Amino acid sequence: MDLEKLYAEHVATIVRDTEKALAAGQEAGAAYDGILFHAGSQAYYHADDHHIAFKPTPHFARWAPVAGPDHVVLFRPGKKPRLVRVVPEDYWYERPAEIQHPYVSVLEVADVATPAEAKKLLGGVARCAFIGGDAAAAKLYGIAAKAIEPAALLAQLDWFRAYKTPYEVACIREAGRIAAVGHSVVRQGVAQRLSERALHAAYLDATGMLETDCPYTNIIAWDDCSAVLHYQTKRVGRPHPGACLLVDAGAVHHGYASDITRTYVRDNIHPVFREVLDRIEVMQLELVEKVKPGASYVKLHDEAHRGVAEILCDTGVLNADAPEAFERGLTRPFFPHGLGHHLGLQVHDIGGRQVSAAGERRDPPPQYPYLRTTRDLEAGHVVTIEPGLYFIPMLLEPFRTSRDASAFDWDLIDALIPCGGIRVEDDVAVTASGRDNLTRPFVE
Repeated sequence: MDLEKLYAEHVATIVRDTEKALAAGQEAGAAYDGILFHAGSQAYYHADDHHIAFKPTPHFARWAPVAGPDHVVLFRPGKKPRLVRVVPEDYWYERPAEIQHPYVSVLEVADVATPAEAKKLLGGVARCAFIGGDAAAAKLYGIAAKAIEPAALLAQLDWFRAYKTPYEVACIREAGRIAAVGHSVVRQGVAQRLSERALHAAYLDATGMLETDCPYTNIIAWDDCSAVLHYQTKRVGRPHPGACLLVDAGAVHHGYASDITRTYVRDNIHPVFREVLDRIEVMQLELVEKVKPGASYVKLHDEAHRGVAEILCDTGVLNADAPEAFERGLTRPFFPHGLGHHLGLQVHDIGGRQVSAAGERRDPPPQYPYLRTTRDLEAGHVVTIEPGLYFIPMLLEPFRTSRDASAFDWDLIDALIPCGGIRVEDDVAVTASGRDNLTRPFVE
């Protein structure tokens, strides 16, 4: 991979996107000389001097993977983008480590010690828009409050960010390769029934990451906790019975995230749960094969529910025909989340519900309120495909006394609840001719 060539082309794409955004903003009555992209400011916990782990503003990070707060990129049409890194002279904290990346040869780069020096170096930027969440920083640069993330301009930038350049796809692919090393180590620990805490530590060690480096908090859940969708705890004790392990963990490369989930079972798992897992794994790959330009993500989500209905009815969890179970909404307590989401600089990347560059949105259907992507797929998009099937008591309980109660085999369900849940997830790039599964080559 020629990183410098890919990155140079990537920056050229951002330049074109940003010029289009400025032109569209001007037509909408929001005219600016340029845009100041701000990395963000360091935040602290309330009434404390302990800082919150910093993550850069994604629109800034698209320009360059520079660690730390206060940096800015100034874009003006027809001029080379200028990156000003704010690197204080400090003996409390170390300077961010230099990374091997060609941004220094593609952008105009300068270093200063303070934001005030950055302002002085850049000169007058008061007629620029400001992209970032810190109003005080915008004020420092003399930018008016109404120029902070103006809606017409931001909608354009969000829209373009959904189209990943080859450089961005390469970064997401590499993030998947890094995560795969950790997944492999965790998988080896399944037979030993290692604790969630031990498996989490092994994942971090294998990938060379600190917890603050992870794109999201790793989910490593044994048994019933695998049915907690965003499970955060890492239990210290050995699992009992240690029959099912769900691992949802990713990595980051040059700011871009991977997001991968696998579910593993041991020989002591309930045989129906094992059959359900086998069927979900097949269904997930079939759904991946349906990713292509023009595909409706909402319809893909519908197909996932139809597949879940077939699995539940074939295994006897539901006493109904699969089409009837789907129409009656009986799959929803078993599959309560969306099929996936756009992926990039953010794990749940921007623009998934946006259907035009002007900012028009498509809300999810009322029966699928947690579906994060409603936008039809186009070449350049990267999405996750992550169907699941869970036995969650709080979602199932209302059905025990509903008019649909007889459609559920409650004895079987009660036997499966301790097993937890299943999720299988890959990161998929939409190509001109179909799709490219970015993670499956690394994680089986």
